[in-house]
Amino acid sequence: MEFIDNIYKAIQSNQLLVAGLGVTSAGLVSFWIKNIPKSIYTFLKRELTTELTVTNQNIIYHNLLRWIEKNYKDKNFRRLKMTNGKWGWDDKTTTSIGYGFHYIRYNKTILLINLTKETANQSERDRETIIIIKLGRGRELFDILIKEVETSDLDLSKTKIYKMEDNWSYVKDQNKRSLESVFIEKDKKDLLVNNLSKFINSEQWYLDNGIPYQLGILLYGAPGTGKTSLIKAISGYLNYPIYYLSPQKLSKIENAMGSLPDKCIVIIEDIDSNFLTHSREKKSKDLSVEDDFVDGMMKISLSEVLNSLDGMFSAHGRILIATTNHIESLDTALIRPGRIDLKIEIGFVNNEVLESFINKFFPENNINFSKIKIKSNISVATLQNMILQGKKENQIIEFCISDSK
Repeated sequence: MEFIDNIYKAIQSNQLLVAGLGVTSAGLVSFWIKNIPKSIYTFLKRELTTELTVTNQNIIYHNLLRWIEKNYKDKNFRRLKMTNGKWGWDDKTTTSIGYGFHYIRYNKTILLINLTKETANQSERDRETIIIIKLGRGRELFDILIKEVETSDLDLSKTKIYKMEDNWSYVKDQNKRSLESVFIEKDKKDLLVNNLSKFINSEQWYLDNGIPYQLGILLYGAPGTGKTSLIKAISGYLNYPIYYLSPQKLSKIENAMGSLPDKCIVIIEDIDSNFLTHSREKKSKDLSVEDDFVDGMMKISLSEVLNSLDGMFSAHGRILIATTNHIESLDTALIRPGRIDLKIEIGFVNNEVLESFINKFFPENNINFSKIKIKSNISVATLQNMILQGKKENQIIEFCISDSK
């Protein structure tokens, strides 16, 4: 329609033509040139074509750009754009189709692709839109395309990580971590695995009984004991992507929960670092604390957080994992059953954890771990740091032995 607009502007600016035709005639010609072809175009477009619109607020947006670049790399696109990984791409600088119109042939069908950017944009992130147009009124081809884009981006050796900003933004792919690489007591690991397996295998039971299909887990304990490592291992075990919600972004929790895909893990680390989550009984003793907590530029109440966690806005199959160093600070309503179904304390190194750790890195050792008295407050992170420093098993054991008689 840009061509029609140019003709219209040329008529309006040509004074000789306007004088020759007369003001009324020129106006009628201008009206016909500008409006009637547009009406015909709009009618034909509505009746004869089908459009698929994808914005970069949707997770599939960057997957679609990657899919186009991968499958049509031999096509000489004339317009390109560059990305350096900050918003939804790999860590390396790469290119994709640029703004404007492109066409591809998919399943023997010509698809017209229009990539646009919103010009009036106050946010840090560009707001972009992909519109794919095809002849015909059926949507079956788009369903096939979407499925192919989703499956082509799967890498079973990687975990996808997203972070909540204004919306969910892709951060990176991370190598998966196995549960065997996490050092906690066997009974706790078994408890976790059994609960996860039961949840995954009980989807139909949740549906049959009208219960929101979601699970809440709280990992608590001192810093460095392995809570974050365990979360990564859970994600790898389930092959679920991670969606990271900072505790300081709880004002966005309703939007965050409402825009999740099905079957994913939502992480809120150090949830106690937001004063909003603290015990209301404790806060009521401090008259300076308001019921509504100012989070960024907007107020949000604990009730709004609780309602967002209860399933009204949550995705099907969502697993919430929160961590805290101070479980005693959290409001009881936040961690009650139904919101948090499983609580596991991740503690300091004991004899069982030390044995599994040493056996992992030094399988040929002949240490009698039952006779070792371990001193207090040694974290797994400390032991891992010793491994990185090149310490041997005898040096690690010597460090762990209690000085008390």
